[in-house]
Amino acid sequence: MSAPLFAQELPMLLTQNSSGLPPVISVKHFDAPVTIVDTTTKPTVFQPRGQVDWAKFGISTGVLGVSFLGLHILQNNAWWANQRGAFHVVEDPGYKNNFDKFGHTFGAYYTAHFFDEMYTWSGFDTAQSTLLGALSGALYEFYVEIEDGFARDWGFSPGDAKADVLGATFFVLRNRIDFLRNFQYKWLYFPSSQLISGKADIQDQTLNPLDDYGGQTYWITMDVNRMLPETAKGYWPKWLNLTLGFGGYNLDAPDFSNRKKAYYLGFDFEIEKIIPESNIGILNFVRRALGYWHLPAPAYRISPDPRFFILFPLRMTIG
Repeated sequence: MSAPLFAQELPMLLTQNSSGLPPVISVKHFDAPVTIVDTTTKPTVFQPRGQVDWAKFGISTGVLGVSFLGLHILQNNAWWANQRGAFHVVEDPGYKNNFDKFGHTFGAYYTAHFFDEMYTWSGFDTAQSTLLGALSGALYEFYVEIEDGFARDWGFSPGDAKADVLGATFFVLRNRIDFLRNFQYKWLYFPSSQLISGKADIQDQTLNPLDDYGGQTYWITMDVNRMLPETAKGYWPKWLNLTLGFGGYNLDAPDFSNRKKAYYLGFDFEIEKIIPESNIGILNFVRRALGYWHLPAPAYRISPDPRFFILFPLRMTIG
């Protein structure tokens, strides 16, 4: 059956407008790849539905599969190998003062990003890759929760699963609602004294950076320049954000009641606006992935134990 008449005879072409800005859509034929130019996000090239490049899909699936296998081996050796038992459900609000939920949210959010990159590169359109990426990220995190459910000393945590869904949901909303693009959820890690000393909370547990919550902080950053009116944008650097941070405090204390959350206000450096875009695809892939990392920057810990960090998390403080 031949293609509909409008797909054959009515090619769409938006040329450069009088303002000199790039076209929003440039398409010479509906059967050709579509180029979307969005000045607020990375340029994305995708193909119409039904024109997925299965070779690229296979390559990217293989790379992600090997990566997740490595993560499974790491977590299995640290958590699950000597803990197998009957599946059970356990709520764990006391564990790390519930700070680990920030990590589960970020885990699903960041994992969704890599799946989205895979689907986009393979030829899925923006809406498809966003939804499939979020779903894939949530399913991967759900698999981790199931494995936890078979561990004797902990179990399947409904709170962790809810945090996973929250992270995947925010990924979809941020990619579909323009206002939410003013905000980013980021992660910073610096090994804690608990990991360095190897003193785990649970017998036979081996700490690793993924579970070293004492060394992790999470940040909700605000793109100030993007939110300013056009007349004021020149007064605020594009690469400088304001941020609200969440961390742990005394998370290795033997008495769980002494384990607390810490709250920070500070600055954030936008990696994607510091490192210029490259003509080399893999470099842009790395650049976008680093956009989820919070770099050491000045920060003020609101509570507990208020103090100013010259370059958080380095221990140069005032107060």
